[in-house]
Amino acid sequence: MLISMGNLFINEFLQYIINQKKYSENTYLAYKNDLEEFSNFLNQTYKIYTPTEVSNEIIRTWISNLLLGKIEAVSVKRKVSTLKTYFKYLKKNEIINKNPSSNIAKLKTPKKLPPILNPETIDKIIDNKPFNNYNKILEYMVVCMLFGTGIRRNELINILESNVDTNSRLIKVLGKRNKERIIPIPIELAEQIEEFRNLKKQLNLNTEYLFVSKKGKKLNPTYIYKVVKNKLTQYNVNGRKSPHILRHAYATELLKNGASLLSVKELLGHSSLASTQVYTHVNIEDLKNIYIKNHPKQ
Repeated sequence: MLISMGNLFINEFLQYIINQKKYSENTYLAYKNDLEEFSNFLNQTYKIYTPTEVSNEIIRTWISNLLLGKIEAVSVKRKVSTLKTYFKYLKKNEIINKNPSSNIAKLKTPKKLPPILNPETIDKIIDNKPFNNYNKILEYMVVCMLFGTGIRRNELINILESNVDTNSRLIKVLGKRNKERIIPIPIELAEQIEEFRNLKKQLNLNTEYLFVSKKGKKLNPTYIYKVVKNKLTQYNVNGRKSPHILRHAYATELLKNGASLLSVKELLGHSSLASTQVYTHVNIEDLKNIYIKNHPKQ
C-alpha cells in the first residue's frame, strides 16, 4: 500500500527505485525513512508540501540540524545521497525545473575498517557442530554459509534449493539489483548443505528456499543478524557483531592466501574495485613479516 506524503512525489519515487532500479528491500526502506524524515522537516519547519518550494538553503539547514543532533556523519552522508537521488528523479521527470541538491557536496567521512575476526575463532565455531536440533543446526548453517561464501544477508535468505549444486560445488546468488553470480563452495560446506537437506526431508520441509524455519517459513534479515550476533558473542568476539563481519573475514582470508583483488571483487558481487578495497587490510603482524623477509636492510 502506498504511503501518503502530500505532493512531494515520494510514493512515485519509491516505486521507481523498487520496480525499475531493482533496489533491495533494505535500500528501499532506508530511502523511505530518509524521505519521510525530510518530508516531516519541510512540513513542520517551513510548511512546504511540494518539491518546487525546496531550495538549496533548506537542504543545507536540514543537514546542519542532523549534524547538530549528533547523528553520525556516515548516516547523514547516506541521507544526503538519498536526497540527491530523489531530486535527480524529479528533475528527470520534469517535476521540478532545477535540482536544489545539485551543488550539495558529499560529506567526507573517515573510512573505518571492519573488525578483524580471528581465523581461530571461525575454526572453533565451525568445529562445534550441533546435532539433533533443527534450530541449532540452522543457526550453525547460517554462520557457515556466510563465512564460506562471503554472501550478503539478503542473498543468503533468498537462496533457492535449485540455486545450489553440491556435486559441482557451485551456488548461484542473486545479488544487488538482481545481478546473478556463481560462487564456488568448499567440499566441507557442500557436505554440510547435503546433510541439512537430508534433515529437511526428514522433517517434511519441502520448501522453495534452502534455509527456512522449522515451520517452513522464509528467514528474515533480523533473524540472520541475531544469529550472528549471538554466535560471535558466545565466542567473545569484541566490537561490532553483524553478518558483514563474516563477509569481511571471507574476503580477508582469500586475499591473505593469494587471491587477486579482481577475483575477490567478482566473488563478492561488487560493481567496482573501490568497494572491494575496503576488505584489503592486512594485519600489522603480516606487514611486519613481509617487511622483515623482503626489505634489503633486514
